[in-house]
Amino acid sequence: MTNEYDAIIVGGGHNGLTCGAYLAKAGLKTLVLERRHIVGGAAVTEEFHPGFRASTFSYIMGHVHPKVIRELQLEQFGLTHLKMGEVLHPLDNDDSIVFSTDVSTTQTEIARFSKKDAEAYPKFIEDITQTISVLRRMLLETPVDPGDRSWSALKNVARMAWRYRGMGEEFYNITDAMTQSAYDFVSRWFECEEVKALFCYWAGIGNFRGPRAAGTAYSILFHLLGENGLGFAKGGMGSVSNAIAAAGRKYGMEILTDAAVERVVVKNGRATGVVTEDGREFNAKLVASNLAAPVSFGRLVPRSELPEDFMANIDRWRSRGEVYKINCAVDRLPQYRGFTPGQAGLEYPAYAHIGPTIEFMERAYDDAKHGWYSARPFVSPITPSAIDNTLAPEGKHVVTLSGGHAPYELKGASWDDERDRFVANVFSVMDEFSPGFSESLIDYKVFLPHDLEDVLGMPGGHELHGEVALDQLFFKRPAPHYADYRSPIRSLYQCGSSAHPGGSVSAVPGHNAAREILKDYSKLK
Repeated sequence: MTNEYDAIIVGGGHNGLTCGAYLAKAGLKTLVLERRHIVGGAAVTEEFHPGFRASTFSYIMGHVHPKVIRELQLEQFGLTHLKMGEVLHPLDNDDSIVFSTDVSTTQTEIARFSKKDAEAYPKFIEDITQTISVLRRMLLETPVDPGDRSWSALKNVARMAWRYRGMGEEFYNITDAMTQSAYDFVSRWFECEEVKALFCYWAGIGNFRGPRAAGTAYSILFHLLGENGLGFAKGGMGSVSNAIAAAGRKYGMEILTDAAVERVVVKNGRATGVVTEDGREFNAKLVASNLAAPVSFGRLVPRSELPEDFMANIDRWRSRGEVYKINCAVDRLPQYRGFTPGQAGLEYPAYAHIGPTIEFMERAYDDAKHGWYSARPFVSPITPSAIDNTLAPEGKHVVTLSGGHAPYELKGASWDDERDRFVANVFSVMDEFSPGFSESLIDYKVFLPHDLEDVLGMPGGHELHGEVALDQLFFKRPAPHYADYRSPIRSLYQCGSSAHPGGSVSAVPGHNAAREILKDYSKLK
């Protein structure tokens, strides 16, 4: 095997694979190096109990960008989208609301609680859909640098302003979402607390904040950005990564697993290759890192090679995780209180959100913000085996539980001592809203933020590589002046979720990074 390449990708997560596949498709001799025995990063499928396979970390396929699916022909490489259109939202009073992608169905559900809110719902959906359509366009943008006063940078800002000159109310909606709390945002439309909770739940996913905290409204839009809707990849999320890897191999991309990179080789301010932990050296015209920004900068590239102001921003990067994931093997489907098969046309809720009230979600956060875990965590139970028979033995099922809050650090205690008690809290909530759930357990495997850090190499164990907040988005992700997938080191690029548009299994950072690399490639020496 040669050690000379046009491009080396550090990290075989789905974004690294995407970047590599696009570069290989463009004719570059490309190598992907992955530290684990399996490619995919957070988008992998693994057996956790004999006969039971789960999407180990990520779980929903809805954000994978249609452009990437189309251009890399992922469906030809085994990617199958099992679509859903509903999320069950159980309530405290033995009732529930079904959120459906069909507007009239959700409107009918809301009308059982508030006629006024039901009347407001279509306009609410129309407004946020228009706003989301703008944000979807921005996903594929390379962030401009408004702080660069050079003529070329100013032209880029002007061109972007011209592209979005048609924005009207969407501009104000985006501003409101970036600054308002989720609760205040939805309260403009709805009066019923149950209906508000339905939408505020999205604000807590991946956020170490409660729904009344400023800026959480954006998370509602962020989690609805995916154009594939609600659904699973058949065979688990590893099918997404495997399809991307197969597409890359078709174009000649090479992949090495069990190949942890120790450092990026920098000569005269330029990346010239990498050295692995076992001493192998690979040379290339360029290197792209799919790793979290605090790993790429300060570890793979020593601080001495990087500008102080850049590293000051990386040091301030907030990536303390608080999300848990429990993969469960069960002997029967969970049954939810307040749900009757056929409600809103739904026979079985393969996807649910357990966070019945604003107070429930706020209290879950209150526990965590004071340095402890939630006494009653909010929970997203996902049962992919209800529509995918490849994951569990016949008659048995896989249920994944995720939610918050399980902060990275506990005040005055260790997760080694508290892990089992926290898991008991999660199961207690499940038993409350899905009676008998604990009795159905065959086995389970728990992942807390420290586990994500250890297994995936994500500092702080944040599932999105870093908080999705106004000061860590677009031209500030991961640092001012370097949000365009480039870095202070010539020929060293960023292609992971620390770059725009951030986390979730979208493949967009990898796609965008490859585009910028190909723009530069002829000038690299």
